[in-house]
Amino acid sequence: MARRGQARFGVSGWDYADWRGPLYPPTPPRGFRALPLLARFTQFMEVNVSYYRILPPATSARWVEETPETFTFIFKAWQGWTHEGVDPRGSEREAFRALVEPAAAAGRLDGALAQLPPGVSDPHDALDRLLPLRDALAPHRLFAEVRHRDLCTVEVYARLQEEGIAFVNVDLPAVRALPPLTTVNTTPVAYLRLHGRNAPAWAKSAARDDRYHHDYSEAELDRLAAAIEELLGRCPQVLVGANNHFGAKAAAAVARLRTRVEGTPCAVPPRLRAGDPAVARETVDLPEDPGELLTESDSLFSAEGKDR
Repeated sequence: MARRGQARFGVSGWDYADWRGPLYPPTPPRGFRALPLLARFTQFMEVNVSYYRILPPATSARWVEETPETFTFIFKAWQGWTHEGVDPRGSEREAFRALVEPAAAAGRLDGALAQLPPGVSDPHDALDRLLPLRDALAPHRLFAEVRHRDLCTVEVYARLQEEGIAFVNVDLPAVRALPPLTTVNTTPVAYLRLHGRNAPAWAKSAARDDRYHHDYSEAELDRLAAAIEELLGRCPQVLVGANNHFGAKAAAAVARLRTRVEGTPCAVPPRLRAGDPAVARETVDLPEDPGELLTESDSLFSAEGKDR
């Protein structure tokens, strides 16, 4: 199938202590900023802190300022709306809209990601949560990720397309009632999130770091690249976000996928190549540029939440 669009690659969050060593300096220097480093070899960031708490817009304005003009953002919708049934027309709505405004004003907002909990399996329940949220955040695009296979039906896809909500394809272990890998687009922009395939950890509901601890094999990445190519045959844009975060495996996954999809070796920080033979084979060194990584901030990392 001939390509219609462009794939863009990103990671889900960046404030992880276990990325020190595999990707970040083991002891980061004063003023080190992780986001500018990631923005040199990824193309968007999925901000997860907004799922846990809604930060002031000055924080996201700094993220916009310290990344290239082509770098974009997806903000995860607050858990009160998706998991707790809080009315999205409440006070949190304006706080969330203010948080995403710096990216929106710069033309660098891809949208908001609403992740429904595994307990939501009925289409009516899912839509009752998604439609008010879509209206509350309009005109920003809403991406919807489901965690139950009963919502992966032609009828649900058709309704989401009718309502202008982007269905999120997920790569998850084949356990319990988790959704299968799909190649569905209900809007012109498609989204694929990679959660890894650590089936034993998901089967026993292990801790977050265990569930998302997975190093994609060559065969698994080849299958994902084929899924991306299928979506590219229909969509102007395909977003690919890696959430197998433990040990910076998300950064490794997107780099190796970029190499496959783009046809040229992705340039990544030498530290990432040094610690992973597969990454070393499939990528090249990104030139060091310490000047891009230093700011006047005393913080080691931008304020960011831990992914689920």
